[in-house]
Amino acid sequence: MLSHDYVLVAATLWAGYLVYAFCKALCNPLNTIPGAWHAKFTTLPATLASLSRQQVQYYHGLHQRFGPYVRTGPNQVFVADIDAYKAIHRVGGRFFKAEFYHYFGPTEAGKPPYGLFQMTDPVAHAQRRKLLGTGFTATSLRREWEVMVQDKVAAAVEGMRGEARRHGGEVDVRKWWNLMASDVVSTIMFGKSFDSLKAGRKDPWFDEIKIATLAAFGALSFPWLYEVLKRLPVTGRSRYFHAHKSLMGKGMAAIENSREKTAEGSNTTANVFAKVLREADRGEGGSLTDADIAVEAGGFMIAGTDTTSNTLTYLVWAVMNNDDGGLQATLEHELQERIENDPSGVTDAALEKLPILNAVIEETLRLYGAAPIPLPRIVPPGGLELGGTTSPRGPRLQRKPTRCTGTRGSSSTLRSGECATSKAARSAFGPFGAGSRGCIGKHLAYMELRLGAAAFFREFRGCRLGGSVTVESMHMDNLVLMEPRGKTLKVVLPEEPL
Repeated sequence: MLSHDYVLVAATLWAGYLVYAFCKALCNPLNTIPGAWHAKFTTLPATLASLSRQQVQYYHGLHQRFGPYVRTGPNQVFVADIDAYKAIHRVGGRFFKAEFYHYFGPTEAGKPPYGLFQMTDPVAHAQRRKLLGTGFTATSLRREWEVMVQDKVAAAVEGMRGEARRHGGEVDVRKWWNLMASDVVSTIMFGKSFDSLKAGRKDPWFDEIKIATLAAFGALSFPWLYEVLKRLPVTGRSRYFHAHKSLMGKGMAAIENSREKTAEGSNTTANVFAKVLREADRGEGGSLTDADIAVEAGGFMIAGTDTTSNTLTYLVWAVMNNDDGGLQATLEHELQERIENDPSGVTDAALEKLPILNAVIEETLRLYGAAPIPLPRIVPPGGLELGGTTSPRGPRLQRKPTRCTGTRGSSSTLRSGECATSKAARSAFGPFGAGSRGCIGKHLAYMELRLGAAAFFREFRGCRLGGSVTVESMHMDNLVLMEPRGKTLKVVLPEEPL
């Protein structure tokens, strides 16, 4: 009889909870915003779409169906409106980052210390960005790191050439762009290259990144299940729950190299953090703790490798996949003229002035953004009205701007260096984020894209796509970052003269 009473009480409590949840859902002020019926109760369909690497396609479909403002969960609204986008991300705005960001970085999912990308406190973020910012200006990067980047690009090109010789003229360019990007960022962050280009394969550290990213999504999407499994004797020993330790452990190299150079009083740039520490020793600005350095180094490695390599991959594919092949020939001609006009060398500053090259880069960033994830923000106190839609305080707004409403950059406009996009489209162009939270590594990314693309189309004039490359193989799969479904981009290089 006693057990029967317990079952009855439990059933009553559960029924009461369901009634409460249902009534709460019916009274939610977000009910006026269009969306699928299940959005009133759960974000599970969106979570499943993300885990199946179709997040962008899923949300894009919702916007096509319901319009620029879409309810996607009990407390979540997606926004695809240009004016709202500018209002949400304007400098000095009141839309703070959501807790979502705490889950993606080199630390355990949802646990401090947080790096620049993860910080939600605008004051702490501004202080950290000011500390690191001087090392990531275009001037500083060109002075201290451009020669190194040029060397890594040259090594990638030679790696492609060597692989083509061994495989009948065909090479996986995505592989070499990835090795190049990892060597560039590891040198700047750790003061010591991974030497992936020499080894011809990725450092095992990147396997830990993939596992840690899956763990982060698990912790974010299923927090109770994550915490239970983490504490169980068998599942708790899985790499899934410990990959973040490897990410932080690698940061020790950044700490050791930056401290060593600072202690010697050297002006040599061991890594990007050494300059910050030298200025701190002189009493200029704030400083970084060892934990801060480890977190930032790991975070920049995660953010600056696959993003750059996948963008270069899609750039090569988009240029060579052009209908009549004229764009590739035009780009190669522009680069050849650059060499003839400046035989002493091709610098990042010189490449920045080339209209076709830079139009190609911008269009690639627009169409194939490397990190097409939402940028969740919290509605400020008092609520707001955007586009005639009112949101109460608290819900998360996920920025998802619409694509260009004007004419896409065609081959003819790219050949003349003009982008045929509307003013609204330029306002929505945000591959590096927007406002004060824009990517601090933007100038480094542009440097790698310019030097990498220029070297490739200069050295391999007349190259063509491999037979295995199809629209389906280049379909954009995405979890946090975007990558081609086929994982490779095979290119046939021109035959070398005997």
